[in-house]
Amino acid sequence: MHTPWSIPTSLKKQTRSVSDRERQKVLVFSPDSDLAKSLSMLLENQFEIICETKLENLAKRIGATLPALMLIDLYAFPSDILKETQVIRGSRTNIPIILLRAYRPLSEEVESAIRDVADLVLYKPLDVNSVAGAIYQLLETR
Repeated sequence: MHTPWSIPTSLKKQTRSVSDRERQKVLVFSPDSDLAKSLSMLLENQFEIICETKLENLAKRIGATLPALMLIDLYAFPSDILKETQVIRGSRTNIPIILLRAYRPLSEEVESAIRDVADLVLYKPLDVNSVAGAIYQLLETR
């Protein structure tokens, strides 16, 4: 499989210190299976990764795994984003959520739904260091 990113040296150094402590569970969700796999591969040395690509399985997966954090890639179409945020809202307890999305204007309803569920929004294209850093930051404040 071709991965669009390589693991930056600064992240490789961080992964060495993680091995001597318990890795926290991070649920990675993306309707794009290639992006989900890439994110999972990039983060698996630092966190215990649970990967999901089907929205209809997301709520069940959240309940079964109780992740420490969710990294959620938003769909492209506003109607699908609203469905996704409803599932997240209905499944969320006290789990920090990082949403990944394309930077483009959306309706106020969709923007509000995103703000409602997100602890942090990162815009694509993604910088791997930013994603890992955001995960660590949110987990530390938990």
